[in-house]
Amino acid sequence: MNSTFATTTTASDSYTDLAGLNAITRLGKKDQGQALGEIAKQFESMMVQMMMKSMRSANEVFAEGNFLSSSEGDLYQDMYDDQLSLSISKGRGLGIADVMVRQLRQRFGVEESKTKATDIGDYLNSRNNYSGPIPGAGSAKLKATELQHELSNQSSKLEFDGSTDSFVQQLYRMAEQAANKLGVKPEALIAQAALETGWGKKISSMGDKSSFNLFNIKADKRWQGSTVTIPTLEVRQGVPVKEYAAFRAYDSPQHSFDDYVEFISNSPRYEQALAAGDSESYIRALKAAGYATDPNYADKVLAIMHGKDMKNSIAAVKNTMIKG
Repeated sequence: MNSTFATTTTASDSYTDLAGLNAITRLGKKDQGQALGEIAKQFESMMVQMMMKSMRSANEVFAEGNFLSSSEGDLYQDMYDDQLSLSISKGRGLGIADVMVRQLRQRFGVEESKTKATDIGDYLNSRNNYSGPIPGAGSAKLKATELQHELSNQSSKLEFDGSTDSFVQQLYRMAEQAANKLGVKPEALIAQAALETGWGKKISSMGDKSSFNLFNIKADKRWQGSTVTIPTLEVRQGVPVKEYAAFRAYDSPQHSFDDYVEFISNSPRYEQALAAGDSESYIRALKAAGYATDPNYADKVLAIMHGKDMKNSIAAVKNTMIKG
């Protein structure tokens, strides 16, 4: 329900990819030395950002009455400064991170990194290739309870490599069940989940444990289950704003689909979406009801749903199901 996970760059390359910072926590479990270095770089970036803002403020007096100055220009200037501060701190940076690493390593007894690669982007971009069968494939004659049990067991083991085929193949069965309950096509829900999670590569996590939150549903007072608090980028009055929010955490993707259906079905604000009658109207009604703050949310979901890659992947899955 936010635009953070739709970005395609790595957390170390773009300041807007806030959810990717969780990878530092996971990296710490494998290589504390390298994780410490990445944390120090983040602090250096923050210090550079503060320095730049201080320098910008010194020039504000010249902006008064200047026809070239505007609130929109200030917004993009801040965004540029945020990105520039992150870029400056990459590589050797200003040397602040190196000093911090030496001090912290000595204080906490952390060994030097044993990893040759120093860019966390290598870690973030590592892919786990899934070569297993479609969840439930070849089981068309299973009873409903048996199929549900099979899907639950399979879905807790899913791994996504960021490709359309992998995402569609592994989620289609679950999406089909959920879509039937909502009166839409499975590809509508798959497209929505793809936008929210970057094709499964940017699902929020609790340390090294996935939240399996495919639709980025926030944890309001009605939610009694587990939660994960992460940075998010929301659009407020047309302006991107960094915020921290608590999101629901599930045991499996199947649990995520089940809760999504319940969330939509039991929320009065989405009554028009449920009565839409077709997938495109459903997605537009969701946006109109406030499901996401991104003004282009519906168009982005529909672009994915009607895209050539999605159509080809859906056709391939259906063909496999028929042969099975």
